[in-house]
Amino acid sequence: MRPFLLILLCVLGGAAPAQPASTAPTAPRYTLVMPPGFEKVTVGAHIAICQPNDVEWVKKSLAEVKPATRPTTMPADLLKRVTENRPAVVKQMVADFALADDKEPNRLFDEKLLPTLTRLDQLKPPVYFLVCTREKLRELTSGGWGEPRFHYNRVAGEVSIDDHVYLSIERPMDDAVLIGYYAEKDPIEHRIRALAAATQKLDADLLRMIAEQSQPLVFNLTAQHLGEHYLEPLKLRRDQQWLALGVAGYFAAKYAGQLTPYAKEQWLKDVTFENPRYPVSARGIDLTRPAEESTLRPVAIPFYTQAMRRKSIGVVAKWAQKSGDASVTKVLAAVGANKPTDGAALLKLVKDLTGEDLTKDLGAQ
Repeated sequence: MRPFLLILLCVLGGAAPAQPASTAPTAPRYTLVMPPGFEKVTVGAHIAICQPNDVEWVKKSLAEVKPATRPTTMPADLLKRVTENRPAVVKQMVADFALADDKEPNRLFDEKLLPTLTRLDQLKPPVYFLVCTREKLRELTSGGWGEPRFHYNRVAGEVSIDDHVYLSIERPMDDAVLIGYYAEKDPIEHRIRALAAATQKLDADLLRMIAEQSQPLVFNLTAQHLGEHYLEPLKLRRDQQWLALGVAGYFAAKYAGQLTPYAKEQWLKDVTFENPRYPVSARGIDLTRPAEESTLRPVAIPFYTQAMRRKSIGVVAKWAQKSGDASVTKVLAAVGANKPTDGAALLKLVKDLTGEDLTKDLGAQ
């Protein structure tokens, strides 16, 4: 469960869903080249580029932008909550994974959660509003300005625009150039209101999307830490992988339920949700005999793995609800001390130690 933060935002078209890091632009960083005859106007945190005759009204418009309402789950809010609940979560991790000390749990906070949330809190995308008429944009782009974000189609006589803002804490961000169109016939007051409204919407959308990424970031980093440090070292066979996948997801939900305003039950509901449009159903997978990756088409492997993860988390959550978290800890300790030879042996171990027979829950439904 590799964490990522890549947010796509189309300023005029609304927010697009977050996408995996592999879809991030791989070209060199896009840097704005000032169009000929334009000037830069900076008012507070906002920057516009416009022609000299438009400078005064553009300044006035940017000055009228009101601060956007901040969601209550901004990175700064989570930093405070994570810091306050850290001691309790560290103590629980030590108990849940039968650790000798709290060194590794504290590394999760010091090296992952706190630095990453801090970077997210300090995120300031380089966004510019290009204020001009449609005719002027056609003139600029027909001469080659703005490539590859702006491209003039000579056949259609129109401009195609990449008007997304790409936000990332893992790579230098591209300059984003957004269009603030106006028509020559538009009254100045109309232009002022339109540019101010577009700028204010941009601010609100960026804050909302950063806030929406903050909580999943805490869950993902926590699950990744659990997997890498406590579960991958067990080197479980494929027919035993449900234990690692389920334990990482279940305990990540437990800890995220304290580190974020999202309750543990809601995390579990979200990470086990079976979307009927998802290409691989978790219900049809037998986790005691999962398909080998070599038998799957490469394009299907990520979907199959995610389905395995969803089902595994559901099984472990149900098991923990019936027998308690300590029963999961007991099995993990036993597996670490003497790994079962195969999937059947793992199931027997769970039943012997906790009295729970998970065969039916793990099987295809």
